Amino acid sequence: MELKRIIARDSRSANEKAIQLYGPDVLIISSQRVDQQTELIVAVEVSSEAAQDDTMAQQAHSALNSRKVSDDLALQSDQNEPLPFARVFQNASAQAASVSEPEAPATRNFQTGHTGLQGRAAATERPTPSALALQESAQALAVQTAQHEHQRSQEIVAMLREEMSALRREFALSIQMQPWQQMLGLSPDIQRLSIAMQEVGMPVALRSLLTDSIQCLQTLGEAWPVLKSMLAVAISRAEMKVPDAGVHILCGPSGAGKTSMLGRLAHAAAQIHGADKQVMISYGDQRPGVWSQIQLLASQAGASCLRAADLAMLQALLDDLQGRTIWIDTPGTDFVGHAQQLKQSFSGVDIHAVLPVDATVTSVQKILQSSNTRWSSLMLTKVDEAAYPWPLIKGLCDQSLSVSCMGEDSRIHVPPLAFRAERLVDLAMMPLQALLPEIQPIAVTAKSSAKALHG
Repeated sequence: MELKRIIARDSRSANEKAIQLYGPDVLIISSQRVDQQTELIVAVEVSSEAAQDDTMAQQAHSALNSRKVSDDLALQSDQNEPLPFARVFQNASAQAASVSEPEAPATRNFQTGHTGLQGRAAATERPTPSALALQESAQALAVQTAQHEHQRSQEIVAMLREEMSALRREFALSIQMQPWQQMLGLSPDIQRLSIAMQEVGMPVALRSLLTDSIQCLQTLGEAWPVLKSMLAVAISRAEMKVPDAGVHILCGPSGAGKTSMLGRLAHAAAQIHGADKQVMISYGDQRPGVWSQIQLLASQAGASCLRAADLAMLQALLDDLQGRTIWIDTPGTDFVGHAQQLKQSFSGVDIHAVLPVDATVTSVQKILQSSNTRWSSLMLTKVDEAAYPWPLIKGLCDQSLSVSCMGEDSRIHVPPLAFRAERLVDLAMMPLQALLPEIQPIAVTAKSSAKALHG
């Protein structure tokens, strides 16, 4: 039995190599990682030819010893002297030792190798101080990630329940409004328009209000500009400047595009006031990949990038960075709670709500119907990806929160633009044009007339 050492890139390759070299009956003693590779210690049987050679050598050695003993006995006999018992015992002991000697080294080597393996494994398992620190850091990160995932899963479940509740309310209200719509006596074109508004998912309350406003009209050509004008007036706001100086905190649900909007705002402000005046801070966000993303955006914008784990660290950073424009990214979990906590802890900062244009009913309600949080403004993202903006339009019709900017493009060098109600209305009405092809020339004519009027 002999010990052999095999080195391979992984356990599977090491096992395949051991079977290839020593056959399927190879005995694996140990397996461990050494210098990014796998070390395999196997025990193999000595080949039969080698064992036969050892047996023949033993027999020859034994015969030689026997001949020596016979010669000694003959010599003693010739001299007529008695052979001492000590000499006979010494010769017999030498012969027995010569027979058992070849097997001893293999056993001794096997035991020594096994003991060495145990010692090496013990030394490998004994962690160094740096390894302990890395292990503790990894465990802390795993705990934080698990907590974040648990909180995020709870929020998703709560959001789904709220969305289902909102859908049930919409369905009940739609059933209640059906008799009223049948009594209006709408013209065929207006009936088709009302059905199309229902098909694109327009909220029941908003659809009823618009239908009531166009019930006296007869054609789509008359109703279309009225609808667009009413919606534009309902969601229009006083013009607000895109932020480019001060301390700004962006809050919103996960996936709203806060970090991307943060990078575009910092890049746009750097073009005006200089990149050395811009600082981007990631506050309390433990999601995997967030820190890398904000570092990449900061490097593209030419801004400094820092990280704050808690309120005390954030306060220290704000004290050290006075006089510079600071953009702060926040976690998406419990974003309303984070906004209230930051509002109470810091004065003189602007807290902005961030929503994608196709935000869900629940997200819109959390921001626009939250009386406990006073937002400085609302920022709209993913305008180029919007497909269902009606919950946002309904929320803007009900609330008067100012909209500071809109993200028309996901690229960082494209600056956010000031809010335009007409742009949002056009996005919302595009599905209606797809359902009613005859509206296309009407919409083009109305757009040309609007351009001529503004010109």
